Amino acid sequence: MFTAKFIKNIFLDVKGIRAIGRSGKMSRVFAKQGDLDGSCTIYCLMMMLIFHHKLDWEDLIDGERAKDCEFVSRIQHEFLLGFKGVCSGGYRLQEISEKANKCFGSKICEAYTTVPGTPNTVNRELLHRLIRVNLDCRQPVMLGYSRQSEVGHALVAVAYRREAKNRLRLFCLDPAHGVPFMQLWNTVIDIDYLNADDDDYTDTNYYDEEKICVNSFLVIEDFPVESYCPF
Repeated sequence: MFTAKFIKNIFLDVKGIRAIGRSGKMSRVFAKQGDLDGSCTIYCLMMMLIFHHKLDWEDLIDGERAKDCEFVSRIQHEFLLGFKGVCSGGYRLQEISEKANKCFGSKICEAYTTVPGTPNTVNRELLHRLIRVNLDCRQPVMLGYSRQSEVGHALVAVAYRREAKNRLRLFCLDPAHGVPFMQLWNTVIDIDYLNADDDDYTDTNYYDEEKICVNSFLVIEDFPVESYCPF
């Protein structure tokens, strides 16, 4: 029987994928590249922040919102205004995490990678286990992966199910593609859960029909409602 574990703050109606945002009201959450100015990592970070009640969609598109909230102002200026989010080659998840923490004035993001010589380096087996631990807590996970062409990409995992002893199937929101009507994901990735080789392309992106290597992820810490925006 098909069973998948979804994150807790995700809803679906005729307006599409929704989440309870910073204002406590339902907010649009999915961002397809072209909706905002930024690389795939920027789009994924914005979705993560909405899922974690730290932004509303309107915060991203309405400059007036910045006058009422210093955090929104910092997010707009750091990531969205003047094409700052558009970066040749994209951003590493560690860079995105550092920028978001700076905007918030507190450590809300943490990024991990299998790439040697970078902060929070873990082996691939531990990285996969940490992805599942966060999804078990029903929290979204931002994933980064490399292709054999060496071009990286980022997306957000919103659900998973165990396929077999060594396969974990992740249901994801990929900003590179649209989301079909009344569907909660647009891309499916299988990760080789037991593979311990850090640079093998044994994971699979079924939408793009390619072998990949999931090598990094980012999570956001939750705070009590009263401390979502400390400014």
